Amino acid sequence: MMRPASAFGMLALALAGAGEGVLSAQAAEGMFNTVRVGGRNYVNVADLARFYRFEGNWKRAGLDVTLRSKWRVFRFRVNNRECFVNRVRIWLNDAPIEARNSLLLSEVDVEKTLDPIFRPWAVRKLPVRTIMLDPGHGGEDRGATGTHRTLEKHYTLDLAARVERLLRAEGFRTLMTRRKDGYVSLEDRADMANSSDANVFVSLHFNSARPSRGPHGIETYCLTPAGLSSTGALTRRFGLGRFAEAPGNRCDRNNMLLAYLIQQGAVGGIQGLEDRGVKRARFHVIRATGIPAVLVEGGFLSNPEEEKRLLAPAYRQQLAATIAAGIVRYARAMKPATP
Repeated sequence: MMRPASAFGMLALALAGAGEGVLSAQAAEGMFNTVRVGGRNYVNVADLARFYRFEGNWKRAGLDVTLRSKWRVFRFRVNNRECFVNRVRIWLNDAPIEARNSLLLSEVDVEKTLDPIFRPWAVRKLPVRTIMLDPGHGGEDRGATGTHRTLEKHYTLDLAARVERLLRAEGFRTLMTRRKDGYVSLEDRADMANSSDANVFVSLHFNSARPSRGPHGIETYCLTPAGLSSTGALTRRFGLGRFAEAPGNRCDRNNMLLAYLIQQGAVGGIQGLEDRGVKRARFHVIRATGIPAVLVEGGFLSNPEEEKRLLAPAYRQQLAATIAAGIVRYARAMKPATP
């Protein structure tokens, strides 16, 4: 049964204007209706294709679906949470499904995952003047240890300093949660962001996993929407207090756009860098921070080949440049439209 559209679902299907298109300011005739399946709301992919101008230019091969427009390519697989927007991997909260003779995407993914990427101009404008960088770990908290006994805490600080210099060169004011090898609690890091005039919070880390020669690449995390399970969760649960809305959820759509632009900059700017995707998590520093916030895992110190790259200053500078470029692109998207 078709259900009335939610507040997001009331978005018009009519588009006006040139370039990437702008939603008509006038009331529209159409809307996203939602279909209730298994206790969740879904949007018909055919409606989505019309709204984002994919209509008439999409194809399906088995479970794989590709939608193309003049500005983007969106690929997904039925029953799989992994999708791609312009070759950047993104993990959906729910896998697309096929039901009632239709392809369906969860409403929350359309609203909080895809729409901020497809229509960055429609994301709430939160102007960026000051950026807080958060070098992970420090002091007694060493973080991950590489195969050559490389300590994560030293390299996150180095990476943050490189990103800071690049952002300052672009005219932004910057703050840091630490500028030396000292311990700062997760609570204090979030408090610093909330008590400052920072407009964006970016936490920088390096990864570790076993087996050491297995995982490699970059991944960028933003906060999981309230009531949903994070990317790494095996099952989805509802009604648990730890899934309630957190301060960071006030910026869900901004968080996703920021994460996407940073991940896009890194995988597009560094040849051979494995794209592990934009993911969802409830790390304290992005959960308790009331401004747009992400956490970047810039590579695996546990992987000998990737560790070797990360130990090279020139490579860390390249990584810093792509992260800074993503932040700058987000800041530009936050500028109010000129009349």
